[in-house]
Amino acid sequence: MSIRLIASDMDGTLLNPQANISKANADAIRRLDHTSVEFLICTGRDYQDARAIMESAGITCSYICLSGAAVYDQAGTLLKEIPLSRRNISDIERIFTEQHADMDILTSHGRYTTAAKDQKIKELYSFLNGGNGTPVFITEELEAAARERINFMTFIESIKDLPENETVFKICSNGILPEKVAELKKLFSNYPDLAAASSFPTNIELTNHAAQKGIALKAYADRKGIPLADVMVLGDSDNDLSMFTPDFGWTVAMANAMPCIRDAAKYHTKSNAEDGVAWAIGQYVFHE
Repeated sequence: MSIRLIASDMDGTLLNPQANISKANADAIRRLDHTSVEFLICTGRDYQDARAIMESAGITCSYICLSGAAVYDQAGTLLKEIPLSRRNISDIERIFTEQHADMDILTSHGRYTTAAKDQKIKELYSFLNGGNGTPVFITEELEAAARERINFMTFIESIKDLPENETVFKICSNGILPEKVAELKKLFSNYPDLAAASSFPTNIELTNHAAQKGIALKAYADRKGIPLADVMVLGDSDNDLSMFTPDFGWTVAMANAMPCIRDAAKYHTKSNAEDGVAWAIGQYVFHE
């Protein structure tokens, strides 16, 4: 059993706590260019966001984005998309409204939010701090990064304000208490055509049930003619759990992973603050 495809999550996995790719991780991925091993991003982020980060590190690859709702090849060609249905969107909006939870709506043309701007900035500070809560001291760099992301968001009152031609792939609520996340997941478990997961303990993400990372990764590997036994996955949170099944030969949990990921993994690596992706590539691909 060899490794022919590596599928890596981004936040909490490939990216360090400052939401950057370390030099060690970038070097390890570029090292794969001289082998027969393909590197693939498998993220909850949208394509534009994920590609910008990877290209800034000089890395060209394919992408499974929006937790499996959209798949792109190395040239940026859209291979597959699985949007939320109108019924899905209606159910999500009703429950979030009843629970007084703001929504981030990821669509074919960008990101919309029903949150107030000051609240969204606080959420971004926490997100850019690795999901570890709003930092006590806001650096100029962190503030600039948050403001830049705000510029790519459109603020709306409700989903009814979306343009008619928008296709919705994913709806999230962020910056909520972990116990509220658990409550919402319990509510959404009554809707079998929806998949609910989290990137951080303080968020919940909803996609079409068919739009999950593991499902998309299986289809991608099949398209490439790569046996699942030859696929390595790296992840840390429960939105990666669909990739941590016995079907995949190399399931690698980060040291900072949620218990559900650590328990499901066959292998383990260092944390995202310790270049865990680079360590796993060196250990399991190059046997160093």
